[in-house]
Order: sequence, then structure tokens, then C-alpha cells
Amino acid sequence: MMLLRLAWRNLIRGWRRSAIVIVAMAFGLGASLLLLGLSKGMVKQMTDTAVQTQLGHIAVHARGYFDNPDVKRNLPQGGQAVLKRLRERSEVAASARLRGDGLVQSARHSARAFFIGVDPEAEARVSSVPGSLIEGSFLRDAPSAIRRARRLAPVVIGRKMTERLRVGLGDKVVLHAPGETGLAAFRVRGIYRTDSSDFDGSHVFLRLRDAQRLFDIGDRVTEVTLVLERPGRARSLQAWLEQHLPGSHYEVLRWQERAPRLAAMLDLMTRISWIFYGGVFIAMAFGIANVLFMAVFERIREFGVLRAMGLQPMRLVSMVLLESVLLTMAGTAVGLAAGWSLVGWFKERGLDLAWFAEGLRAYGIGTAIHTTLDASDLVWPVLIATVTAFVAGLAPALRAVSLRPAEALRHT
Repeated sequence: MMLLRLAWRNLIRGWRRSAIVIVAMAFGLGASLLLLGLSKGMVKQMTDTAVQTQLGHIAVHARGYFDNPDVKRNLPQGGQAVLKRLRERSEVAASARLRGDGLVQSARHSARAFFIGVDPEAEARVSSVPGSLIEGSFLRDAPSAIRRARRLAPVVIGRKMTERLRVGLGDKVVLHAPGETGLAAFRVRGIYRTDSSDFDGSHVFLRLRDAQRLFDIGDRVTEVTLVLERPGRARSLQAWLEQHLPGSHYEVLRWQERAPRLAAMLDLMTRISWIFYGGVFIAMAFGIANVLFMAVFERIREFGVLRAMGLQPMRLVSMVLLESVLLTMAGTAVGLAAGWSLVGWFKERGLDLAWFAEGLRAYGIGTAIHTTLDASDLVWPVLIATVTAFVAGLAPALRAVSLRPAEALRHT
């Protein structure tokens, strides 16, 4: 306790120097927390966009579909064997889908597209697309002004595709799918806009029965997409499905396995933010060491007096290390408070990047980035700060203890 009081008084005595270091540490740590929050927020938005538009947390296919995604590799009876098994898991929402590629054509333009046949009610439980409509309705009967035309089956397309095809709500489009019967006319009943511009410009939603007729595969589907209430349990659910689905005709994949490039990019973004985080603590260590070296240099006579009075070398080392720890803890506390406040502010209001919107939407990020940070993310700063304090204070402490009392007393 005596050494602790001495260390605290020494910091108070040099309060200007201590204040500069604390402010610098707080600024660096606060900025690091904000950067980490923004990085995790971007990763979360990109993940949510991919999961909620097309991937889901888990997808069940016929074995071999991932290596060769052909509609001929499909699940019989609308995937009912899988859906029946999933009724045992109340925390899972599921939707059977038929995916295939083809061509969508308007009166003047055409574009390659991915067709997704879905059950509208089931799809609303696993996808954000039904809630992203900016015009019309999701594969339901249109208003009478649109219905008065020939009763064509409905489709829902993205805003970016409407710009490519130059069509609007109620216009007719023709879908071309491989095969002899893969040609049919549809009516645009809804237009959606998600956080991914690539998805909006390439995916067309239609009713499952219409897609099955278009691809001429009866009652079959190509996948069953699952969304979990707790995404962290995806791995255990994957193992459960692999164990309980009958036979060896299924492959069960998490979204990270279906989109390995996206998963690798998100992991890289997280690693880069932590590297920056580590850089801040390295700079912080140099700042603390510099302050303590200056304090040791200015207090050589004081250390000489303490040694001459019988203060043991280890106690002197402990006192200097305590100064380092107190200085670091003060800066860390202020930095955590400032950083957590900034993260909370941008979590509620978001960082508006509308001027960069199209560039962000190419990566599945909206116009505003909402920070996200868990309480567990604050544990590492405290641990690293403690280690930093000891490492930064060790060299000045050893310098102080290496002084000879007689020489120190003559120092001016």
C-alpha cells in the first residue's frame, strides 16, 4: 500500500505529463474501439445481407449439388423429408426453393438472371426480400389495375434489374430456362431493393409451382434453406441434420461453406481491424515507456535517497511498475468509456455514407453503417493494457534500480 501511494503521488506530481499520456491513450483506444465497432458492423451487415437474401444459415441439397449446381440434382417431393425432420426444431425457419439460371427478357432488353422459385409464406420467414419491396406485393394477387390484363403468373425483380430491362410494375417479362418447355411470360408484381446491388440486378423470384413448370421437374426442389434464431448454433444443427436425414443423398452446408470467398473476406476484415488495434497498443507502450524514462531521469536524486534509506531494489522496481500500471489503467478507463459511448452513438444513428452508397451496396452494405460491439470485446483491451503496462514499465524500472545511491545523490 505504501508503494501504491508513492506511485500515485508521483503521477500526480507530474500531472501534466501524465495527463498528456492519458489523453493520448484514451484517444487511441477510443478510436480503435470505434474502428473495431465499424468493422464488425460492416461484417455483420454483409453477413446479414448474404444470409437473408439467398444463402440462409444452412442449406440442404442433394449430394453433389454444390459442386455442380444443376436443377437435375434435386430433392424429391418438394423436400418434404427434410421439412418434416425440421419440424422437431422450433428454433429453425425453413423454406424449400428451386434455383436455376436463365434469361429474362423485356420488350427491348434482356439480361441473364437467377430464378428462385419459392413458397411466399415460407420465404417471408427466412428472407428479407419480401420486406424489401418498394413497389407492389410479393408474389400475391396484384391490384385490379394490373390484374385486368392477361392473368400472367407473377414475378418479383430487383430495382437494378428494372433499370436494365426498362420495365416497371405491371409490365410483362419473358423468362427463358434451359429445356424445351423453359419459356413463359410473367407479370412484374413487385420490385425490391436490398443492400446488395449485385443481388438486385441478378435474381428473379417466382412462385415455386411456376418455377417447377418452367424447369419441367415436377414437384422437386433444389434446396431447403434454413435460418436460425441463434446463428451460433449452426454448426451443431448441421451435425444433427447430417445424423438424422435418411440415407446419404443429402449434403448439408453452412453459408461459410457455400460462400468461402465471402467468409474469407469477412475474416480478413476482422483480422485487419485487430492488427490496427494491436498497433495502437504498441504505440501506447512506447508513450508510457517514454514518460517513465523521463520520470526516472528527473528523479535520479530521489531514487538515490530512497536507496540510501534502505529501499530494496525489488521495491523500487515495483514502485515504477505500479506507476506504469496506474497510468495505463487510467488511460484505458477513459478510452473505454469514450469508445463505448461512440460505438453506442453510431449503433443507434449509424454512420451515414450515402455519398458512397453504390460502392457499398456492391459489397452488401447499406447506406448507413451501424456499429456493433459486444461486452466481451472490452476484455482484450484490459488484458492487453495490463501486459502493455508491465512491458513498458520494465525498462525504466530496471534503469532506476541500476543506479548507484552515491552517484544518484550527486546527480543534478
